[in-house]
Amino acid sequence: MKYRSRNNIILYLSVLGMWLVTVLIKFKYNGLIFRFDYGLYHPDGGLYTTRALDWSGYTETEAAKIVSNWYNIHAFKFNTTKPSDFYYSVHHLYPEYSPRILYPLLSIPFIKLFGVTGMLVLPALSLLVLLLVILEIGIKLNKLFITFLVLVSVTSSSTVVRWMMANTTDALLAGIFSVTAYCLVRKISTYRWYLFFGVLVILTGLTRISILFWVGVAAVLLIQKNRKKAIFITTVSVLIVIPTLLSNSSNSFLAVEADRSLWQRFLLYPFYFFKITFYEFAQLFVMDRILFFLCALSIYFSFKYISKDSSKYLLLVLFAGLLTGAMNGTVGVNFRYQLPVIAFICWSIIDNTNISLKGFLKRPR
Repeated sequence: MKYRSRNNIILYLSVLGMWLVTVLIKFKYNGLIFRFDYGLYHPDGGLYTTRALDWSGYTETEAAKIVSNWYNIHAFKFNTTKPSDFYYSVHHLYPEYSPRILYPLLSIPFIKLFGVTGMLVLPALSLLVLLLVILEIGIKLNKLFITFLVLVSVTSSSTVVRWMMANTTDALLAGIFSVTAYCLVRKISTYRWYLFFGVLVILTGLTRISILFWVGVAAVLLIQKNRKKAIFITTVSVLIVIPTLLSNSSNSFLAVEADRSLWQRFLLYPFYFFKITFYEFAQLFVMDRILFFLCALSIYFSFKYISKDSSKYLLLVLFAGLLTGAMNGTVGVNFRYQLPVIAFICWSIIDNTNISLKGFLKRPR
């Protein structure tokens, strides 16, 4: 028992070390890679930063000026802004983004302490939560060696580091869904289950559109004959997405086909699903073979051991992520809309891989 406890402590310290090194490297080395923006400050983040500054005591005009000046100095590909670009009445995305209050709301104390840089605190903490959840899953399944390898792989993924250390909602959403994966692994009591998942669904709904991910989770629960839980998650996720649906969301659905009617876009949606899916994995193969390998390995294991819960969750949550990416319609966003599946990828690999340090070091005779 003492030996196991000591190993766990070492792993916790290792995770903290990985996280700290990853964050520091991201701060030191960021910019344009393959002509993609790997910087700390992305166009979408300007909207959240303006709102966080506004809510922290500045006027809208003052907040917009601060953000514009900051982006013109620190951003890549978005450094020729003017304050009016961030006015609520001017920016065309504010109606869609208005329900996403969680990230700017939680960032208020950090932005008061560190200024605009404070918007990176929540993404950094979300990355730490993701890593700790992966470790907790490994400890729960008593597979520490493969867990360590998975953690090293995740922190080495340029895609994960790109989106988990930027001032957008992607990191927060991935962090919340990693907690979701942990709750599914733990199989908590019924009362706590409804409480925890009710809160998690609401939090994700206030972060970004995530209903399809929850439908994926509910589908697995339905397969497991947990009908009441499946209905509960579906109902809450539908209720929490209503404000988004009422806030000009039809324009964001396949925005690349904005000149077509909504019905025409629905008809094009299957085509975009296959197109986006191909480009997402092709882009990973070119730009991030580590995450590509993790995806391929988890999919292979999930089909091979389809009876396991981890396999079902991985396949359906990944499918939901691909459907979500297709809703946007933008080609080649580097797995951004699928980021909540990271914890499920790791769960599947850890659960379905039987490899120990002794076995790894053992020489063949």
